[in-house]
Amino acid sequence: MFLNPEQVDKRLNWPIGRARRLAIQGKLPHVLLPDGSLRFEWSAIEPLIKRVGSAPSEPGGDSR
Repeated sequence: MFLNPEQVDKRLNWPIGRARRLAIQGKLPHVLLPDGSLRFEWSAIEPLIKRVGSAPSEPGGDSR
């Protein structure tokens, strides 16, 4: 199942825009469509979230 960035943010209870930023930073697997749109395959993201127990870190985030 492919999701747009906003759908990923909502599923993970992230602020809108986080999935897009993480994809651009190379921290979240994604597919770039010919029109420049990002799509995420949930089956590629879900194991990452389960493995780290939370979201991939972003620069400037709290590291506690």
